[in-house]
Amino acid sequence: MNAKSYPVIFLVLLFASCTVYKEYPIEIYNPGEASVPAEAKSAALVYRNFKFEEDTLQHYYKSNYQLFRAKNDPANLDSILVTACLNELAANLKANNAFQKLFVFPFSTFDKHSAKHLSELTPELTEKVAGASNADVLIVLETFSSFFSTYPEEFETPKSNEVITVAVWGIYDPESRTNIDRKTMIDTVFWNGYDTEGNYQRGYNPPPRLTALELASALAGENYAKRFYASWQTVNRMYSVPPLPDFSTAAQYLEEGKWDESIKLWEKYADQSNGKMAIHARYNLALAYEMKDDLEAAQKWLTAALDLALSYNSKSDLKMILAYKKVLAARQSKILKFSQDEKLP
Repeated sequence: MNAKSYPVIFLVLLFASCTVYKEYPIEIYNPGEASVPAEAKSAALVYRNFKFEEDTLQHYYKSNYQLFRAKNDPANLDSILVTACLNELAANLKANNAFQKLFVFPFSTFDKHSAKHLSELTPELTEKVAGASNADVLIVLETFSSFFSTYPEEFETPKSNEVITVAVWGIYDPESRTNIDRKTMIDTVFWNGYDTEGNYQRGYNPPPRLTALELASALAGENYAKRFYASWQTVNRMYSVPPLPDFSTAAQYLEEGKWDESIKLWEKYADQSNGKMAIHARYNLALAYEMKDDLEAAQKWLTAALDLALSYNSKSDLKMILAYKKVLAARQSKILKFSQDEKLP
């Protein structure tokens, strides 16, 4: 089972010269994002049993890009998948001490219902459901959908299976009887015989539809749980290696973890007198300072790279720089929120 991944090295031709773009994996601290009252010690998990009126494909799947109706689906398929999702959510919350007590309501707590729009739980229902478990906070799986596709072997691409899950989650505060957080999460899980290192496992058979749906549902619960506790996450960052010896040496230092040595070499080319080469140097310096946990310096260098890329109207550089600035800004926002929450009495 793999998350979506992309080639580690990208070769891009820039003008007459060849600049190599590489990805570098880094570990970042990811504070919990969910809006939960600081004093909340217990949580109740419940499925609302809501479906949008247009959500009618639960018992269908795609094979070789054609839609088919599934045969012999269990009558309680929705219950199986939702239970897998909520149980995995509960297991991860417990394992990471997100709450001292957890209570999972049965699947049938709410009657099945549908509508064009998803409204929030009423204050009365919020109080009633939370009160039944004496929970400090109510975590609601408002609606859940999943869809399975299987793709045939084509050329050098092996047969693969894929599941897309869509979950809308709500967090309700029983004290104020209001919704305090809502999050839609879309996850894609696929199985194609490749491990996380990109090695193909000969003879691999992807899981059949019902198994794949249940595995993906559990993963949806696991991924949502991560919003409730701090964790370390591996992410990839891009850096560039223009065809100059100093940039090649800096890349070698980077791979060895010698960031200060890389910085010295990139700084030599950061002045605007070096033309477009300075865009690459400034962008790489931003990565270096992110690695040193100096996000303000990283944003400074990215802004400098952006200014120069704008002056050259370099669309490919602008796209890469703006994407990185967005990622850094999101990290800074999370860290600021975490710091403010820590200061609360």
